[in-house]
Amino acid sequence: MADASPPDPLVVAEAAARAGGRVLRDWVGRFAVAVKGPRDLVTEADHASQREVRRIIADAFPTHGFVGEEDDGGTARPPAGSPGHAGSGLRWIVDPLDGTSNYVHGFPFYCVSIALASDDEIICGAILDPVRDECFTARRGAGAWLDGRPIRCPAVDDPADALTGVSFPPHVGLDAKAVADFLAVLPRVHSVRRTGSTALNLAYLACGRLHAFWARRIACWDVAAGLLIAREAGAVIGPFGGAGERIPLDDPAFLAASTPALHAFFHRLFAAGDDGQL
Repeated sequence: MADASPPDPLVVAEAAARAGGRVLRDWVGRFAVAVKGPRDLVTEADHASQREVRRIIADAFPTHGFVGEEDDGGTARPPAGSPGHAGSGLRWIVDPLDGTSNYVHGFPFYCVSIALASDDEIICGAILDPVRDECFTARRGAGAWLDGRPIRCPAVDDPADALTGVSFPPHVGLDAKAVADFLAVLPRVHSVRRTGSTALNLAYLACGRLHAFWARRIACWDVAAGLLIAREAGAVIGPFGGAGERIPLDDPAFLAASTPALHAFFHRLFAAGDDGQL
């Protein structure tokens, strides 16, 4: 008798994301909160969601590597040579609750983010918004979907028409580069949103709810699924001050926009700021 076909990684990613989302809904209002660092929180719900996600993935792919935000308290990148490190073969990159501060305060903007990577390339990803019950998915080279419907970035070229998102690190001083970026962008675009969930921001870019998004200090589990979903939906994504589109998962600072023209505008703007010309 022939062996059964191997599971579809994207189907497993979506199933795991939905399971993690159910855990988060179940834990609303009855969790304890701990502090990982300055203004950086973790709850029992983060850990419970990750355990469920890990269980589903391990059942389907027991030999794959796994790195989740809560494996090390969420404060460090995967160590070199670990299953979660770039160049380590097939590994799952998971944020069981992206937007923990929102979750703690009852602000309804958070998600579960799951991606499968081969070395430094994302193969597929899923982002589940348990509040709106929306699931964003993508497969490399095949497209991106919202609840099974194809999605594409809209053709917004003019910065004045662009609703823009930004991700700040948990602790930001008044003289931080993140603040300078924000002040440079604010008068030049339609509006700026800091929502508290990098993964959902990228999903929103993919489906046209945002038109640009940038993040300078971020972790791989925050962006692995979202970068693929946005790129498969047509977003232009690249590193700050660099050529090409490759975003290293070990240090995934990036600028993303819905069109090449809009991306070029932000690239010039941030380059001028980095050179002290703003």
